[in-house]
Amino acid sequence: MDANPPDGPGPAPAAPRGVVALRNWYWWLTGVSIIGSLEVAQFLATNSGMFGSAPSRAAGSVLGLILWIALTVLAAVAASGHRSRGQERGILVLAVLVAIGSVGLTAIHAAAHVGGLRPALGGTISLVALGLAVAAVRD
Repeated sequence: MDANPPDGPGPAPAAPRGVVALRNWYWWLTGVSIIGSLEVAQFLATNSGMFGSAPSRAAGSVLGLILWIALTVLAAVAASGHRSRGQERGILVLAVLVAIGSVGLTAIHAAAHVGGLRPALGGTISLVALGLAVAAVRD
């Protein structure tokens, strides 16, 4: 006699391989986006004087933080299984904007020989996020 009849209780059917892989890309993107958000938030917290001395610089950093947080939220929602075409486009647009801003900031800091490793770290994190966003949408 079969221990698990077809209509009886049993283990839940496994998700198709593509669905599992897709969710993994979005979870990785969520994690990297959290790291990017924390990196910008840490910069803002430790350089609060720039809000008075360089308000446009502070505004750019706040905008970067907002973009990172939005990317984190969209990636987390997609990772939980709630996806749409518009959401995928939004994730790609946000990842591109974050990458352009972070890599541009890295180039400016490198040209001026200021900032140390922090801008380079931010640029690297943003490129990883962009790669993960592209992989998630293409998978």
